[in-house]
Amino acid sequence: MTVRLTTVIIANVIMGLLLYLSSQLVLSVLNGETLSGFNIFSFTYTVTFPPNSTIAVAPTPVPNFPFYVFVAFIVVNAYFIIKLQRDKGTKQNLSYNNA
Repeated sequence: MTVRLTTVIIANVIMGLLLYLSSQLVLSVLNGETLSGFNIFSFTYTVTFPPNSTIAVAPTPVPNFPFYVFVAFIVVNAYFIIKLQRDKGTKQNLSYNNA
């Protein structure tokens, strides 16, 4: 049981680190830029220039990596919960059969 618990803890630490790093990536991309659009799958930002500049830049989409990592986090934890429930059920059935 301790090996399985250690695996779950390590997986959650790795997923938490990925969630932190992906949010830092999005924040560093958006630092100093104007957010012009947002949906669940991507951000759209526009580069800001000095007011007297004549350079026009089209809005640039950035994938919403924190959302993708969060979904992966939920899927991995659901997998571990289902696997632990199955293992727990199997152990309970074996103990009743031996008695």
